[in-house]
Amino acid sequence: MTSPWSSGPDLKGQFRRRLLVLIAGFALLVLAVSWAFPPRQWRNAEQANIVQLVLIAAVIIVGAAASRRRLSVMAVQIGAWAALTVLLVAVYSYRFELGDVGHRVMGELAPTRGRSLDADSVSFARAADRQFWIDAVVDGEAIRFLVDTGASGVVLTKTDAQRLGFRLDQLRFTQTFDTANGSTRGAAVQLDRVVIGPIAFDKVNAWVNEGDLGNSLLGISLLERLGSVEIRNDTLTIRR
Repeated sequence: MTSPWSSGPDLKGQFRRRLLVLIAGFALLVLAVSWAFPPRQWRNAEQANIVQLVLIAAVIIVGAAASRRRLSVMAVQIGAWAALTVLLVAVYSYRFELGDVGHRVMGELAPTRGRSLDADSVSFARAADRQFWIDAVVDGEAIRFLVDTGASGVVLTKTDAQRLGFRLDQLRFTQTFDTANGSTRGAAVQLDRVVIGPIAFDKVNAWVNEGDLGNSLLGISLLERLGSVEIRNDTLTIRR
């Protein structure tokens, strides 16, 4: 009786056929790579890597030829792993570009957060109401400002002022302002630090509006402390 562990002529012949098919496939792959990337363009380090890859491929080919699994099944699996490898390499290679795309998407989804362009500049997309809104950190508190070039300075609502620790009953509303909705009074305050993206401002003079202002305003006095302010293609870009 023949032992199940014996390798008869059929198994040897099958191994040879599978080995020849795999070698032929690998040779075609090498020719395609050589055509796309001529060996004369390879550097010494790349040549060493190629030798290592060929040795690894040889081990894989012999193991696949000795396997009893169908070549078509293995080809599908190898192709899937190869595609996954290429995808991972592509993601890693374009990680900075993909990060920039992510920032752009977040800038559109949350325009008030802005998108840092570098260590000295940040941009904001125009919101659905056609205004520019900026989320800033004022003395450690998140405050949302409407960019208003018609406002002479930084103006806080009473609610935002209270969040920053100002007591309304201790403020002196002595300054009168003429607005589109009529006259209102303001109390002078000073903000220790205002941070917008990568840009920080120290000792910012501001006013607390006594009326029912809907939102805090970021006006000219702060914008003038910037290196540049540019509005183009529905994007506001400010630079230190």
